Amino acid sequence: MNKKLKQNYEELARNLGLRMDEEGGALYGRRGAYDMIVYAENSNYPNMLTVMVSAQRQTGPLMKDVCKQFKRENKPVSSLTQNGSIIAMKLKNYSNINTLKENLDHAMNALVNLLHAEGFKNCCQICGKENPSTCYVSGSYMHLCSDCFSKVQHGTSMDYSQKQSKSENVIGGIVGALLGSLLGVLSIIVFSQMGYVAVLSGVILAICTLKGYELMGGKLSKKGIVISIILMIVMTYVGDRIDWAIVIARELEVDSLTAFQVFPELLAYGGIDMGGYISNLVMQYLFVLLGAIPTVINTMKNEKLQGRTYRLDGATQNIEYEM
Repeated sequence: MNKKLKQNYEELARNLGLRMDEEGGALYGRRGAYDMIVYAENSNYPNMLTVMVSAQRQTGPLMKDVCKQFKRENKPVSSLTQNGSIIAMKLKNYSNINTLKENLDHAMNALVNLLHAEGFKNCCQICGKENPSTCYVSGSYMHLCSDCFSKVQHGTSMDYSQKQSKSENVIGGIVGALLGSLLGVLSIIVFSQMGYVAVLSGVILAICTLKGYELMGGKLSKKGIVISIILMIVMTYVGDRIDWAIVIARELEVDSLTAFQVFPELLAYGGIDMGGYISNLVMQYLFVLLGAIPTVINTMKNEKLQGRTYRLDGATQNIEYEM
């Protein structure tokens, strides 16, 4: 979390009577009779916040028409849903911190009034016991009673130990990353043929390459991330080259393989403008980097948090994670 964003979240917490978990980045606290967690689901949109409550009632979950009516009556709210005991209220994106503060405050008060009127009570999201604690579990926030937290904590520790005990298959990881990167190459070509150079293609390339390495390599280490980044760089060039081959094949009415092979000659002898080619390739790399860099950073961050569990009342369990 950068300094400016941290300051904004701290200001939100102060003004809304909440506390900030500096490690995970969420705001938490009690509003009315309900414990609430406020967080950004997507780090690329830090001002698009979700408010999460764990609550239940004897008559069952919120009705869909009640959720729709709540959204209509509260303009800052983009959706209100319930899954099990988890009630999630999503807000629209507001770049201005003062506007965000006002709309978040309004939405939280409206949610408290709705839950109270509908007869909901705070509960552990696993067993349903009342008066849970706010907890952080391997990258996610939860409302858990002491017993359920202990069980989840133990399960997280076991999963972490099993993951750490896996040996890394570098060759398999490279193959997986290569296969995954082909999906990223396809996205580059598709967007380019549509006339776009898109950041989304960089996100797809990064996610598929990293996931491919992890699936076939057994784990994603720092070595795996470096290998994946190198493949992303190489495959971006390959994708751009294939894209040119498709254009050449269409213009010269030859097959794509021939077009791919004659591309260097056309470039060398002026059949393709060198300046235009370099400019397009640089732009492609720029957009891929804009999409891939945040994805890689978030992946590394999530990997480090896999073994981290703690209650926000101060009881912690920290398992050091070595990538």
